[in-house]
Amino acid sequence: MKLMTAHAWVQKYFEEASRPSEITLQRWLRADKVPGRKVGGTWYVDEHAWLPDGDELVRRVLDEAI
Repeated sequence: MKLMTAHAWVQKYFEEASRPSEITLQRWLRADKVPGRKVGGTWYVDEHAWLPDGDELVRRVLDEAI
């Protein structure tokens, strides 16, 4: 599991014109549409858990890129 701040996750995976608002992302996190957790007052996204099952190759490439 690799946690990253919700803000950093949005910056990494969304083009500027299509980024969800902070409120929208928090709704997704609370509804478990995006896997993550709140620690203190900050939301974190499990960066690799949101990938579809079966994408093991993608998961390994992402792990190596870090």
